[in-house]
Amino acid sequence: MEGPGFVIGNIAKGKDLWDRQEEIKNIWNALEKSSVLLKAPRRFGKTSIMYDLYTNPKNDIKVIFEDTEGMRDPQDFIARLMLTLLSDKKFWNSIKHWLKKNSKIEEVGFSLAKFEDLINIADFRIKLKESIGKGWQEKGFELISKVKEFQGQILFILDELPLLVQNILRKKGKKTAYDFLHWFRSIRQMPELSHVRWLVGGSIGIEHILGKIGTGTKVINDFHILRVEPFSEKDGRDYINALLGSEGQMTRIHKSVVDEIIKTIGAPVPYFIQILVYEILNEMRRQGKKTINNEMIQRAYRIGVLGPASRTYFEHYFTRLKDYYDEHIEHVIKRLILEVARQREVKKTELFKLFRQISKGELNDETFSYLMTDIENDFYVSYHPETKSYRFTTNVLRDWWLRYYDLVEE
Repeated sequence: MEGPGFVIGNIAKGKDLWDRQEEIKNIWNALEKSSVLLKAPRRFGKTSIMYDLYTNPKNDIKVIFEDTEGMRDPQDFIARLMLTLLSDKKFWNSIKHWLKKNSKIEEVGFSLAKFEDLINIADFRIKLKESIGKGWQEKGFELISKVKEFQGQILFILDELPLLVQNILRKKGKKTAYDFLHWFRSIRQMPELSHVRWLVGGSIGIEHILGKIGTGTKVINDFHILRVEPFSEKDGRDYINALLGSEGQMTRIHKSVVDEIIKTIGAPVPYFIQILVYEILNEMRRQGKKTINNEMIQRAYRIGVLGPASRTYFEHYFTRLKDYYDEHIEHVIKRLILEVARQREVKKTELFKLFRQISKGELNDETFSYLMTDIENDFYVSYHPETKSYRFTTNVLRDWWLRYYDLVEE
């Protein structure tokens, strides 16, 4: 059997999607009864899992896949969904009357008999978005309710929905974001759309965004929440062996090599494994060797993984905090993360004292709990109740943080 290859930062497909069948099975099972919110930090393989459901639909379910990260308003969201659905002949026929009555689609060739004959899809989407306009809630209901005319089940897969909500909040304001979240929940609750499911993915903590908007979690409490975790240690070891075999053409891999890789990385996240194994093989070839030793692994880690040339692999873990928080909270949370990185393990009480010190009374005590939950959800640190302390979740991120950002002061 052909082994997996390197797909660093890209969607893993086919043989490259390693050992996620249990997660995929769990998602399909959950979708039988409800819609699903799939949560995972960036680079954990969430999009690859969702894409597999899209390309391998179960029981003739019609699957629609949309990456919502680049969308900026509710009109764009509705128009994109409709445009994708219009590629289906049955939907095209059922929605023609509504579009002719409520839009200027004729200007871009809507009079044509079928969707495939459209010359300019981009212009079509723009006109559709303009037609939805300020009455997006009502017109959105009307358009999406047309889905009831479909025979069979439909699954909408929406990747990075929390980022769409954050974009709406920034561009259109709190009221529009609030209205969109309640509108979207109403869509999911429509009795006539009981044959429709939604699989929503997010790589940032949606609870924090909902708190800023003021909706609370009631707008997502109909979702079955699933989480993408790192590999188990056994699966991580098997994946390392498979990568070294397929990409390094190695037929005999000593257990001590795999032990050292696991020890170096920490939690066996596929993305981190890929980066380190890639750099190890580069180092092996640079040295003109055919086998791997521990010294080679550590050199590949220090120079290849943590070196300047690879900085972009992890940069989003730092820069996203600026996008996510206001300036004062950004400083506070970076300082808390750095403290855990410096000490390896920090008691919760000690970290709380630091929080009070650096927040200078501008943040209430409850904010500490929310911030620590956020950075746990985003895989920076993990809480260990047996010692009531925090540790960095992976050695890679801890070492990278200390390498480049051990500069944040009180």
